[in-house]
Amino acid sequence: APCWPMQRDTAGAAPASLRAAGRRPRRPLPSGDPTPRRSRARREWRRARDLRSRARRSQWHGIPGSKALNSELLLLLPPLRSPRPTYMARFDAAPGPQLKPAKVRYHQVDGNSLTIGHVVSKTPPPPGSTSFHSVEVVHAGGPVAERLRRAPRIDATYPVRFNELPETGCLPAREFAAIFEVLEGMMLAKANRQSLVLWVGRPDKPELDGFAGFLGMLPFRGISVALVSADAVRYPDPFSYRTPSGVLEHDANDPARMGKCCVSAMFGPLPARSFTARLREWAPIDVQPPAGCAELLRLPFKIAGLPLPMITYAGEYEKGVAALAERISAAYPAGSLCPIVSCGEVVDRLGYGLDVLAALRERGHAGHYFTHKSGETSKRWAEYGKPELLGWVAQAKAAGQTPLFIAVGGGCNGNATGVVAAMTGAAFVEVPTTPLHYNDATTSAKKAFSLVLDGKIRAKNLLGTFYLPRLVWCINETFLTSSTASVHSTVGECTKTMNMLADPSSAAGRADYANILGANEFASDTTRILSCIDGFEALVHFIEDAPTREAKAAVLRLGEAIAEARAAAQCGTETARAAYASLCEGRRQLLQRFRARFYELPTAARVAIDAFLTVSNKEIVGAKAMFLAYEDPFEKYRALLFEYAHTLGHAVEAWLAGAIDTARASGVAADIVEAAVRNHGQCVGMAVVWAGAIAAELGALEGDGYVCHQGMVYLFNSFGGFSFGPVRALCDALGVSKPDFLREVLAGVRLDNKRGYCECGDDASVDQLVTHRPGRMLGSEDPNAEATLVF
Repeated sequence: APCWPMQRDTAGAAPASLRAAGRRPRRPLPSGDPTPRRSRARREWRRARDLRSRARRSQWHGIPGSKALNSELLLLLPPLRSPRPTYMARFDAAPGPQLKPAKVRYHQVDGNSLTIGHVVSKTPPPPGSTSFHSVEVVHAGGPVAERLRRAPRIDATYPVRFNELPETGCLPAREFAAIFEVLEGMMLAKANRQSLVLWVGRPDKPELDGFAGFLGMLPFRGISVALVSADAVRYPDPFSYRTPSGVLEHDANDPARMGKCCVSAMFGPLPARSFTARLREWAPIDVQPPAGCAELLRLPFKIAGLPLPMITYAGEYEKGVAALAERISAAYPAGSLCPIVSCGEVVDRLGYGLDVLAALRERGHAGHYFTHKSGETSKRWAEYGKPELLGWVAQAKAAGQTPLFIAVGGGCNGNATGVVAAMTGAAFVEVPTTPLHYNDATTSAKKAFSLVLDGKIRAKNLLGTFYLPRLVWCINETFLTSSTASVHSTVGECTKTMNMLADPSSAAGRADYANILGANEFASDTTRILSCIDGFEALVHFIEDAPTREAKAAVLRLGEAIAEARAAAQCGTETARAAYASLCEGRRQLLQRFRARFYELPTAARVAIDAFLTVSNKEIVGAKAMFLAYEDPFEKYRALLFEYAHTLGHAVEAWLAGAIDTARASGVAADIVEAAVRNHGQCVGMAVVWAGAIAAELGALEGDGYVCHQGMVYLFNSFGGFSFGPVRALCDALGVSKPDFLREVLAGVRLDNKRGYCECGDDASVDQLVTHRPGRMLGSEDPNAEATLVF
């Protein structure tokens, strides 16, 4: 698991359970003291230096006793470093933007003599590897692909699989589907970040070469792509390409993609040359709150050194919608923008998406409204790759307008809508309506679909890309319509971050994460969230209060009627449109009365709720920025620490989402079903407890450290949001045995999106654990598992 490279244990023998497993807990200094005085650090470092020198001399010169000395010292001693390591400066650095123009080499080859082995030898392998795990050949027919298929294999050290791209007929929806169908097949065949995708073009259809970039764009943990072009007239552009319809397009020069290039190497009949990207200047919808303005708050946040406006609107909901529309309108001249608002069923019934679209229409930006099914099992490409949605993008581009996707809702909607925006080259804005979407999903550039087959999630967030929104705009009053599951989900992610990071602003935290570039700019105390337990409980009490539940249910019932009346109003009579407008006005009044209930709460309760939301948002956003601002914006190395408890949590979440749908369809009692609902962060919170138990079994987490680790989840479990008991009851109702549950969950673990960092068998996996105390992660001897070794 990723950790910092100084975590080594030289204070004594490792616990027996870890020695038996061939692993060792590690500490930052030989003394084992996380915050030693400098003089003590110097003494310990000098002693380690002398002992290591003796060990190396005895090894080289055969000094008596060298075998025992080496087995004890060379195994345990840290590599030599000065008492004040030079990489401590990384923590305090102010490095600025981290975008680097990509470079791609074009190799001249003869199509008649081209071999897969030659392409493999000339394509750079993924970081941390010297070879490829497999080669996935993708083609649309043609002589070159046929020749490669029939050619004998000389090097059989890696499997080669051929995948044919379905015919698309220049239709955007079919192009969209073809890309994902090929990628799904590759992922199910266990392709991973160490695989090579080899696109083989046709001499009669060079316009198909653009598909190569999309195949490399979507497995978001990374995959290498080699483009074999048969075009003898023009070089393919490795940075800017599109599908034949022109609707799907990718431009690596757009800073919203943070300099990511999806093509690693190119081959073709033209003379060899190199290509270098030309990155444009980052231009977000910049919002700077006026001095003394209490309604607007901007959270400090950057990705790859690029500032991302994270705006909290603390005033009235309707004023917040108007303020958002004003900011967007100011960024785009009237008539130049085509907004496409996307939201799920629940947010549609609450009216949040339509309110944003109406506010933009009032300011001269007519657009479109796209709704989709809600829930994790609907976070699949087929739910979003609709002909009408892609048709609106095509119309906007044909009219010379900028398509702007505005994702209004929770994390599923934001992630999936972001993928569509990235694949169409559209601008993107996120309007989160749940706390977890705001402080977790929007603070990551990754946008992804899950692998969903036959209504079951096979792997979470497996197919996606990296794409920055131009603006994140949160209106606090929308959080009041969150569910208790959503609030618990927020806290579950918080417990993961607190246990993984603790307090990086402290002396111990600075030592633990000294090699994180520019971390000091955002380092703070995530454990402050623990002091906001009263606000968390007050918010859950408000949401669960019977009058609150009934008021929200009334809004949702009316929203369902509005959704049914919308189609009739769009193509019906004036009477139908008037009836529709009346229903919308009725919903607006119901929501106003609903929000008024919150302001009727005692002042102490409202202050506590506000403190809980403010502190959790600030600390979690800052924690993410600490890693993403400069060190690892693509979340492939050090930022993988944020995947703590996610491997198992994702698998349980995926299984449970399908089980809930099955239970509802088969008539299981509603109280059993609803009690078992566990959102993303809740499954992560449960997995934090399981990870702590595993670490304890291995002897890596003991005593107060163990109690503190587990206690962070138990503290927020007074409502049972992280209890597994209701899930067990659902299993009993469905007739799912313990072995059945474990088998299906572990099948999800085997398809986790982090596959490919470490070599392990089909029946093994690598995960992350906390050692000694919260804030310190267990290390690994495998540099690819470590994923952090940079000096």
